[in-house]
Amino acid sequence: MEHHHAHSHDFHSVAVDASSLNYSELPPLNTTTQGPPGTILGHVIASVSWFTIGFLYVALALQRHYTCRQRGAKYVSSVEFPLEFLSGRLANLPLVALIKTLGATTFLVSALLDEFEPGSMEEAGQWQHDLMSIAFIVSGGIDILISCTRARRLIPDGADYLAFFATFFIETQQLVIHLDTRDPVDVRLHQLMAITAAAGGVSLVGEAVFRRHVMLAVIRGFSIMLQGTWVMNLMVVLYHPGREEPFWNPSSHASVTLVSLMFAWHVIFNAVLALATNLFFVWFYSRPQYKVVPHSDTCGEQAGG
Repeated sequence: MEHHHAHSHDFHSVAVDASSLNYSELPPLNTTTQGPPGTILGHVIASVSWFTIGFLYVALALQRHYTCRQRGAKYVSSVEFPLEFLSGRLANLPLVALIKTLGATTFLVSALLDEFEPGSMEEAGQWQHDLMSIAFIVSGGIDILISCTRARRLIPDGADYLAFFATFFIETQQLVIHLDTRDPVDVRLHQLMAITAAAGGVSLVGEAVFRRHVMLAVIRGFSIMLQGTWVMNLMVVLYHPGREEPFWNPSSHASVTLVSLMFAWHVIFNAVLALATNLFFVWFYSRPQYKVVPHSDTCGEQAGG
């Protein structure tokens, strides 16, 4: 009993000593999550680049499809679509590859010029952005090389598809591990972005296997368009430009649900835009001057690399 009483007395002494501490002198606990890496400008560059690339993929794939039908030829897909409606050297201009490369390079430069504190989580998150940019630059560079007749001989067939798939794979992987110490709304925004990138990679694999199915190329472009509009939405939610406080509570389940609903509207918008682009080409090639004129057995095969 005496031994138990001694321990009880020591416990109360410790409790009294702890209650007498001045907590104002202790260092504050870091209970806040890290802010989003990157810059508003960087996200705007990525958004505009992605949407432009995706829309051009959709439009040029459909243009090739209906051109092949008009010639009585079979459609063959490719990562890069030359501007076949132009004449001379401009017809082989790798426009989309140039936009992909320049857009990713501009994003990378803007990120490297942005100041961040060494050793912080912002630095790690920023390097994740930079890695995705480098992957797009490599893919765009291969597309540009394949558009050159001499360089094409040095690159294995399908290397453009492999490089572009690697880009989607890296993007998906980095977005998935990009979520440490994030608020629920931030996590959901990046989860949906990762799903979109994964959809682009899956459609690209299907397109590489089934090169004669135009809708796989259209789905690839649609997923990139969706990334473009969604990354702009992500920027507005995370950076709330023009306001000091966020638009929504970043930890609210209602806000998470609202973000998911907004993503569905982005899907609908981009799908309607892709279908409207198809209707335009249906109307354009239904005019009398575009009657079927046999030209060749295949259409676009050379551009496939």
